[in-house]
Amino acid sequence: MNANVLHRWLKEHACDGRHQLKRREPSGATLETSHVPAFIPVKLPAVLNEPLATEFKVELCKGALSTTVCWPVSAADAFVQWTKSLFK
Repeated sequence: MNANVLHRWLKEHACDGRHQLKRREPSGATLETSHVPAFIPVKLPAVLNEPLATEFKVELCKGALSTTVCWPVSAADAFVQWTKSLFK
């Protein structure tokens, strides 16, 4: 559903009560349903607080030669500059 349509319906409902849900009685008559609250609280699962990484590891390989570099996340900009200097 287009979000603009939904927002229009919500605005029209708030202003003049349009777009009410209706239910049918066994006799065939249509009745307005009870008012549905605008906000329905929903319980969400607890968020696990996983520790953030403080460093990242990069493995550099060329032929049979390889090395692993550990670099602090807080100095990521310096890592970019260092990497650029390697490839010059």
